[in-house]
Amino acid sequence: MAQVKRCLNQWVVKLFLESYESLIGANMNKAHVLMVFFIGLVLLAPELVTSQELAVNSNVLTNLKFDAPENLADKKYLGLHDGPIFKLTQIRAKFIIIEIFSMYCPICQRDAPVVNELHDLILKVPSLRDNIKVVGIGVGNTPYEVSVFKNKFNVSFPLIADDNILIQRALTNNIRTPTFLVGKLMADGKFKIVFTKVGAIKNAGEFLKEFVTASNSPRG
Repeated sequence: MAQVKRCLNQWVVKLFLESYESLIGANMNKAHVLMVFFIGLVLLAPELVTSQELAVNSNVLTNLKFDAPENLADKKYLGLHDGPIFKLTQIRAKFIIIEIFSMYCPICQRDAPVVNELHDLILKVPSLRDNIKVVGIGVGNTPYEVSVFKNKFNVSFPLIADDNILIQRALTNNIRTPTFLVGKLMADGKFKIVFTKVGAIKNAGEFLKEFVTASNSPRG
């Protein structure tokens, strides 16, 4: 049964990508294709949540366990030791930028180069590189779907599969992708969410500036 499910899942992904490419190659340009997928996403979404409305349960987020990345470079980047599972609080960084995405989300696809740019900006500044890590959580996505997204959009930071949608347990609203959570690792080993962003970041520099400002505020 597991083998059948895996094969079916790969077929669905393949069909999605082929349909996406064929539409682009037809009379519709890429912007129109993204618009079609976005309209479908909005029609199917039970509710749309803004950054101001999003509430995160830090205690739940602290205790969520995810499958560790198999890639050794990703493990090294996150500072993880050997082991099949990990908690976000085990990542060796003062701040963690979490992108909640889906392989099927057209906004996530469109915004992927900007998120890559954000990661590159962080890597270029030693004081940021040593204190901030970026990780993506593929909500409802299998490891195969996450790998497809990572390879297709040349994602430069670790992506984690969350096919059981565990991340939803930490959110009070239904997930809208993409959503960005910035967590600060506190002395007691728990997370404190200092910044949230629902929707595309669009501008890497502005996002970084907003996050730094929020993290330096009294409540951050």
